[in-house]
Amino acid sequence: MSGLDAPERVVAEPAPPGRQTSAGRGARTGMSKYRLRRLLALALLVALLLAAAVFGGRSVLLHAARFRVSQIAVTGATQVDPGLIRAASGIQLGEPLLAVRADEVRQRLTAIPLLASVEVARHWPGTVALAVTERTAVALASSATGQALVDSTGLPYQIAPKPAPRLPRLAADRVAPDDPATEAGLAVLSALSPEVRDKLQVVEADGPGEITLRLAGGKQVRWGSPDASARKAAVLAVLLSQPGTIYDVTAPDLPTIRR
Repeated sequence: MSGLDAPERVVAEPAPPGRQTSAGRGARTGMSKYRLRRLLALALLVALLLAAAVFGGRSVLLHAARFRVSQIAVTGATQVDPGLIRAASGIQLGEPLLAVRADEVRQRLTAIPLLASVEVARHWPGTVALAVTERTAVALASSATGQALVDSTGLPYQIAPKPAPRLPRLAADRVAPDDPATEAGLAVLSALSPEVRDKLQVVEADGPGEITLRLAGGKQVRWGSPDASARKAAVLAVLLSQPGTIYDVTAPDLPTIRR
């Protein structure tokens, strides 16, 4: 080695962990923004494709002849003419099946007094199914226009035909679904055995706890409240085998007969 000094070598030391140069940070930030923009663009593209598919599918369902109403099927109708139900539904043959509004159809049909409920369903490619539940009369109620048919909910839904069907009369100040006396009278009626119901003429509901039954032959049953009606009905079936005019089952464990 000559006397000249050797050139000094400078070795760059790596940046300690956790510390990055400003150039490195800038490159990574730029890359992150680029990826974010790509992801947003991809998400937007997917959303646009889905919207186009939905719109296109709906357009096909609305305009294709294959998906138009070709049949209105009615089930459950025994008292109401199925043709009347189809007409009252407002559904038109040939209209797009997708355009049938179930809530509107249901509202139109439940305006028919004899129909208690209606279920509306679409069956592709072209059928609308109407499943109806008709009201069943369980009693009669006096009204200003004559005897009305009353269903199990307490609703007087239409004037009884003449001659009226052989049903017990429900006597209450106000026969209605939300009337406590009406509800009590119908609860007692539903608890009676067929043999007792066959002799029943009037259910007097003076209040929710004051139910009296009037049977054929001038017999009277003091029932009280609908509480323990099943027990009272079983006791009454035995009591009626004994002669008497007034049968009291208000306390079914201590029944009495007045002759």
